[in-house]
Amino acid sequence: MYLVIVAAIGTFLRMKFVYPVELFNFENTLHSHSHFAILGWLYNALYIAIVYIYVKDTAKQKKYNILFWITQVSIVGMLFTFAWQGYAAYSITFSTMHIFCSYAFIFFVLKDIAVAKHETLSLRFIYGALFFLFLSSLGPWGLVVVMLQGSSGTDLYKQVIYFYLHFQYNGWFIFALIGLWLKYFESKGAKFNEKSASAAFNILFYSNVAAYTLSLLGFKLPAFIYWLAIVSAFAQLVGLRYLYKLLFANEVKVFHDKKNIVHQLFRFSFLALFVKYLMQLISALPGIGDAAFLSREVTIGFIHLVMIGVISAGMLGWFAGFDLINSANKWFKYGIYLFLASFVLSEVLLFYPAIVIWFKISGISNYAVYMFVLSCGMLAGTIVVFIGCLSYPRRRVSGN
Repeated sequence: MYLVIVAAIGTFLRMKFVYPVELFNFENTLHSHSHFAILGWLYNALYIAIVYIYVKDTAKQKKYNILFWITQVSIVGMLFTFAWQGYAAYSITFSTMHIFCSYAFIFFVLKDIAVAKHETLSLRFIYGALFFLFLSSLGPWGLVVVMLQGSSGTDLYKQVIYFYLHFQYNGWFIFALIGLWLKYFESKGAKFNEKSASAAFNILFYSNVAAYTLSLLGFKLPAFIYWLAIVSAFAQLVGLRYLYKLLFANEVKVFHDKKNIVHQLFRFSFLALFVKYLMQLISALPGIGDAAFLSREVTIGFIHLVMIGVISAGMLGWFAGFDLINSANKWFKYGIYLFLASFVLSEVLLFYPAIVIWFKISGISNYAVYMFVLSCGMLAGTIVVFIGCLSYPRRRVSGN
């Protein structure tokens, strides 16, 4: 349901470019949309999945259920207060409440999975994800310090925001997703080469720390920062190569059936992750990546690539893979295809301004109309997926 709400707000924002209605302030609604997508839909999906997999004791699940509903108060609070007043007292209060809820979640999970007899590859990625979740939370606290110093709107202010976004998107989200997919492989009996497994995790983990520099390329920085950004971007592709060998060259052919919707979603998610890392390398190259910082549409396209292409598609496939939603239902399949087809076409349009800048060509006429139509397609797809999920018998998942 949260994904439907996110898509509905996104469609409303695109509609305002075609039909400029006065209802709701655009920037405030945009803040509501982004916070609900990140801290509502995506955070909830990962929360439920991690608890479902790693916390089997029903007695321990009780505290997660309580924390889950407290977290929902903060999420719904942000949804309405950001739309109403933007960054102000009430919205900041609810977002701060969510940060403290995330701290409790990290503490609970680390305490409960510490009893594991041995550390698996999937668990290493989950540990990494929780580390990045905590690290990203330092961003909002840093913003408070920057604002108290009267530096709101400065380069430092923007850099702190990028710090938060980088370690949320590229750290917490992606590492948690990889960990969950590896857990799916392990549940199918997959055994990973220890050398390749360690290389995949270590390269991806440390390169992601250094890859924060990729978010700073729009600022005037020392030359070594640019070189560090290029090296980190290249290292991420190397790490992904090791991960690819683990997943697709494994003797246990978990995703061999290309017609299975679960396998299709996983492959789509992995392909989107490859495109994401490749684009980060391109953006680090002198001159070529300038378009990423000159066009707001390109920035939105990159954020959507991670949030929708990598994480949303990956998590929908993961839930279906563990039989928590009915992937065999025709409505689910039709909805997924409509959702992802509209997403891919919208990505083409969102990244088109970069082509305009690079090759000095003309833009697309009726751009806003096309984006609105594709947003409607994504919304319709999420609604159909939701209808397909409703047709499935309820199963007990912690916090849901």
